Amino acid sequence: MPDQYPPVPPENRKIYRFPRLGLLLFAVNLLFGVKRSVSRDSQWIMRVNPPPPHVIGLENVPPRGPFVLVANHYERPGLQMHFIGIAIAAVVAERREESRDIHWVITNQWEGRRFGPIPIPVWLTRWTFGRVARVYGFVAMPQSEQQVAGRAAALKQAAAIVAARVRDGKRIEGEPVGMMPEARGKGVLVEATPGAGLFLQLLNRRGAPILPAAAYEEPGRLVLRFGEPFDPLVPRRASREEQDRLIREQTMVAIGRLLPESMWGFYAEAIRRSFER
Repeated sequence: MPDQYPPVPPENRKIYRFPRLGLLLFAVNLLFGVKRSVSRDSQWIMRVNPPPPHVIGLENVPPRGPFVLVANHYERPGLQMHFIGIAIAAVVAERREESRDIHWVITNQWEGRRFGPIPIPVWLTRWTFGRVARVYGFVAMPQSEQQVAGRAAALKQAAAIVAARVRDGKRIEGEPVGMMPEARGKGVLVEATPGAGLFLQLLNRRGAPILPAAAYEEPGRLVLRFGEPFDPLVPRRASREEQDRLIREQTMVAIGRLLPESMWGFYAEAIRRSFER
C-alpha cells in the first residue's frame, strides 16, 4: 500500500497559480486558435510553482506508443483539478521518447457557473472548451448522453489518436490519451461516470493499455504515482452495462491502490479486496 500521510493542514497547503505572462499568451492563442504543446506549457507552469512533485513509478509510463492514462479527480482550494492534469503532462513528457503530449478528454461545457455575482453563459464555456481542445489537441466530450452525435465524434477522435497510422509512407505510432473517469470529486474517490468503462474498452481494443495514475499530497508537496499498465478483463457474455461497470471498477481500483487508504472512498471495499488476493 502507499505510504500513509497525515492530512495537510490548510495553512500549509501550497497555492498553485498560472504565470501572468502565460495567461496572456494563452488568451491570445485561444482567441485565434493557435496550436500549442501541452507538455511544454505544463513544464513551464510547473517550474514557476515549486517545489516539483514527488514522482513515484515513472518507469511504468511507456516511453513509446499509445496508452490511456487514468487519474483520480483530486482538487482543493488553491489546487484545482486542471493543475493535476498539468503536473501529470509535465512529468509524463520527461519519460516519453516521442508523442510527448497527452490528449486529455475534457468536458465540452460548464453549467451553473458564476464569475462572482455574474452568471457565466453556457455558450461561452462551450466556446472556451472547444477552443482549448483545438489549441492543445484535446477531446471535448459532451456531458449529456442525449448529445449522441457529439459523443460519437469525440469517441471517434480519441480512437484515431491512439491508433497507428501511415503518413507519407511512414508508420506513425498512436499517441496517449488522458482522462479522469470520475469527472468530478474532491479528496476521495467517487464512482466513475457511467460509460467511462466502455470508452476505455474501445481505446484498449485499439492497442492502448490503461495506465493508472494517482495524485495526492504529502506534507510540503504534490505526489504523482504511476502504476503498471494493464488490459481490463471482462466476461465475454457480460452485458454492455456489466462490462462498463466491471471496467470502471478495475480502473478505479488500479488508481486506488496507488492512493493512501484515507482516499479510497467509494471503492474502499474493492481496493481492500484487491490487496487480499
